[in-house]
Parts: sequence; structure tokens; C-alpha cells
Amino acid sequence: MPHLLIALFILNATTAFACSVPVFRYALEHWAADPYRVTVPHGTKLHGNFKVTTADVPKIELRQPLMMRNDEVIWSADFNEANVKTLLDSPARQQIAERLGAGESAVWVLLESGDAAKDAAAAKFLDERLTYLSGVMELPKLDQQDIKNGLVSVPGDGLRLEFSTLRLKRDDAAESAFIAMLLASEPDLRGLNEPIAFPIFGQGRVLYALVGKGIRVETVDRAAQFLIGSCSCQVKEQNPGVDLVMAVDWKKMVKDQAMPGQQLPELTQIVDLLPQTVKIEGKAEAKAVDSPVWFDWRAGLGLIALLVAIRMLMKR
Repeated sequence: MPHLLIALFILNATTAFACSVPVFRYALEHWAADPYRVTVPHGTKLHGNFKVTTADVPKIELRQPLMMRNDEVIWSADFNEANVKTLLDSPARQQIAERLGAGESAVWVLLESGDAAKDAAAAKFLDERLTYLSGVMELPKLDQQDIKNGLVSVPGDGLRLEFSTLRLKRDDAAESAFIAMLLASEPDLRGLNEPIAFPIFGQGRVLYALVGKGIRVETVDRAAQFLIGSCSCQVKEQNPGVDLVMAVDWKKMVKDQAMPGQQLPELTQIVDLLPQTVKIEGKAEAKAVDSPVWFDWRAGLGLIALLVAIRMLMKR
């Protein structure tokens, strides 16, 4: 009996690591955004995904979610209606939400440096590379059990593998709060005067930043592979990325896209043990990638432990 309990424990731990749903889709359906902290004048009511503090100040002060462990004010502005709107939403965020809602895998925001030549080169490379990847990469095959378990609300043929880009000027006043969130997603970005690419997916989550010469084949391919690969670890905090403020009803968006009668349970039991891989083939500069996406080693170790436990049971 002890061996059986050990095996069951390992099975439960292992199955929490992997499923067949692509990361971008799993994140859209299950990874709720962490609330940003905002300080506003006394008596102010603020709607949105915020943890609100009131103070005797005539300003809006924005800080990152508590889990980021950064108490620095990343954006501030006089308290007025226009600045509240800038905090809550912006044209760029509306476009991102529209594209993600239409099923795109990710929207790559290119924050321009102000150097026209550098920005044009980065934009051209991103557009061409992402178009190429959209044509040669393949989504993992959905496990029907994952659909039954409520891990995804659309069938495999309802998923799109598509990336797009969106250019953003650093001095765009309407995007000032959004730009502040992007630059705060990593600690050293604000001092860099280079074009920066941010892949955004799920419920408005930026994966990480690609800066200047870091916007190249290997890094773009690696990010794309992660986003469309099987969700090998379903715990959001154990995956890369930082949430953004997006004025979107994500639950309604997912519900509108869902198959008729498909229910998304609050708690699900995962049964798929093995992560899938994504292979990129094509032009010579695109090296074939045939290794599991990030964090798949966890599922592999868990499976090994499970097999050991089963072997122990068989020896009894």
C-alpha cells in the first residue's frame, strides 16, 4: 500500500506538468492577469484589474503587481479623466486584444528606438521572420482527453497559428502607461535606446523582451516555439512572462469562442503525461528545433519517477 500511495502521488505531481494545449491558448483561457497596484486620490473609484490604494495626493501612481516585488512607481500622472483613460486602455492595447480575440497566437509589439534606420530594419526582420514561422511551424495535436477535461474550449482545428507585429513610438502620449508597463517588465530596459520587441499573448502577458541585435533568428524562433508548443507547466508563475493592464473581459472572449456546451471547470485533473515537441523546418538559416519547449524536463523527471514507482510495485 505505501508503494501504491507513492505511485499515485507521483502520478498526480507528474500530470500537473504537461498537457497538449498550446501555451498561447492555455494562457488565454486559464492564466488570469495579476492586478497592478495603483494609488489615487481619496474618494476615487477605479474600475479594472487593480489593487487600489487611496492617498492624499493629486496624482495617479502605478506600481507592478505584488508578485513582481518591485515597489517603484513605474508611471505617474496628474489625476484627471484623460490620464485615467490612458491608464486603463489605449489604442495599441485595443488592437492587441482584438487580434488575440480573433485567435492570433501572439502579437509582437515593436517599441521603436527613435532611430529610423534601426526601427525599420527591426520591423522588416520581424515581419518577414514571423510570416515565415507562421507558415512552417505546426501546432501540437490536441489530446481529446484534454478537451474533455476542460483544458481548452475549442477543437484543434479551431486554433490558429499566426503572429503579427505592431509598431509603437516611445513618445506616444496615449500609450505612456502601456509603454511604462512594457519597459518595467525587465529591470534594465528603460535605459536602453534600441528597438525592443515584446511578444504578447494570453490575457495580455508579455513573454520577455528582445532588444536591438537580440532580435534575431534564434531568439525569435525560440519565443515562437515556446508560445505554440504544448503547455508543459500549467502553473503561470512557473512560466516566463509579466502581465499587463488590459481593459478586456477575457472570460467573455473565451466563452464566445468556445464550442457549444463546452464548460471550463475551475479545477481540472490533467491526464496527459508526455510533452510534445515543435519542429521548425525550411530555409537554411532556420535550424531545425526538435527539443521540448521550456520546462518539459519537469514532466520527464516525473515520468521517470512514476516508472520507478510502478517497477517497485511489480517487484512486490
